[in-house]
Amino acid sequence: MLDTNSIRSFLDADIHEIFISFTSGGCAGTKVSVETKFDRTGLVSSPITDSLVAFYKQEERELLAWGRITFVKGKWIFSSDKVQDRCGCGSSFSFEKKLIDTDKLAKLQGIFGKKKKECEE
Repeated sequence: MLDTNSIRSFLDADIHEIFISFTSGGCAGTKVSVETKFDRTGLVSSPITDSLVAFYKQEERELLAWGRITFVKGKWIFSSDKVQDRCGCGSSFSFEKKLIDTDKLAKLQGIFGKKKKECEE
């Protein structure tokens, strides 16, 4: 679930419990959050190592179990075969394939196409 470097960083900082959750945000709609200060009420837990325990919401258990979380360039990145769509920077994702709004795309192409022609004149 959590990469080796992140595990080591938590243990080096004497952190032995973390809360992992999915939050709304980013271009693709969902981000993974890893917190060290949290309320344990209603959460379930699983050991990551003998010295580090992950807490999470029961309803997110399966998705987290199949995923991998790593800290890259100041962002938590969630990777999984369940991820269907991802933003450009990689930090946000979706479990559903996003459909392109072709009407919006056509309007944007029309706007940018007209501006390009006007600039060429």
